[in-house]
Amino acid sequence: MTTHILIIALASVTLLASAPVLAAQPADSHATVNRMAKELGLSDTQRSQVETILDNEKKKVEAVFNEEKMKLQAIQQETHTSLQAVLTPEQMQKLDKKMRQKSNSGKK
Repeated sequence: MTTHILIIALASVTLLASAPVLAAQPADSHATVNRMAKELGLSDTQRSQVETILDNEKKKVEAVFNEEKMKLQAIQQETHTSLQAVLTPEQMQKLDKKMRQKSNSGKK
């Protein structure tokens, strides 16, 4: 069971470390609008409407992502607390170090 919890903890760290990448995907709506305007021949009115739609989408995606990030952080903290009840202080120190290293390697 401890191995299963460790795997979940490490997966959570990895997922959280990739958060900036996920959050950055919808960020460049200006370039998207420019590309759409050129490729689709959007009128000024359409361009304005598309910008509004994409801005709304970005806000909604960010809200969902932030909510999920908070849930993942709560699970990660719960897992950490559970591990502290099972592992020795030395083992916990090693695990924390390994998790920090894993987290830092994902932030490249």
